[in-house]
Amino acid sequence: MITIPVLAAALWEARNYGVPVPKSMAQCLISIDDAYRCQRHLTSLSNMSCIGWKVGATSKAVQNMVGTNQPTTAPMFKEFCYNSGDNIPIFETFSIGIESEFSFRFSGNLPSRVDPYKREEILDAVDCVIPALEVVGVRFQGGFKGIGAMLLTADMAANSEWIEGTPQKDWRQINFKDYRVELFKDGIQMAEGIGANALGDPLYVLEWTANHLSQMGYGIKQGEIVSTGTCTGVVPVSPGETLVAEFGGLGRVQAHFTART
Repeated sequence: MITIPVLAAALWEARNYGVPVPKSMAQCLISIDDAYRCQRHLTSLSNMSCIGWKVGATSKAVQNMVGTNQPTTAPMFKEFCYNSGDNIPIFETFSIGIESEFSFRFSGNLPSRVDPYKREEILDAVDCVIPALEVVGVRFQGGFKGIGAMLLTADMAANSEWIEGTPQKDWRQINFKDYRVELFKDGIQMAEGIGANALGDPLYVLEWTANHLSQMGYGIKQGEIVSTGTCTGVVPVSPGETLVAEFGGLGRVQAHFTART
């Protein structure tokens, strides 16, 4: 019998060795709570440090692709985080994509509590904004299309790697909703978008995430990052390609991709 711990172990093995997991193994997932329970088992198995949280399925385009109407969160592991300009190894056995995102690092704690956090409380705890790329890839067979909320959540919201640009502490005056981002592959523009593609406003994503994590008993810790979801959709990438996200005054984030074996 396939149990949630068995599924978590299979997903963790897939992340490390590149062998897709049959969707039939996910029959043990009955609810979103089960999917988050799978995340907790996988996190424990990894024995890795959590540097923060990714928020997935924040754009209508991605929600339509995966077959969900709600965002989801998952821990990001320090060992899978890189700096702009790094070479990033990826498996060719998964459908890998790149997302351009606004990420925020926290200088204060937002512990779990009964009362919802107000937006200003959350923003007052933010230290800086970080332009970023996220590498996403579904470890289940069949990839993203129609995967649904439970499987996506159990699979760490498809997080693979996170690539950090230059932090900017003077962020309060930025209009993130209308902020334009462009994504290039090998010098050719593949996508462009604005911050509003992430639930209407990346700052609303922060608000949703802080309260979501508070309700789950986690909260947000000082020094953690929240990456708020794609502004430019999901652009496929293969080994040998270089992706560059242009964030205007916030700078660029670049990564070259290699084959992982």
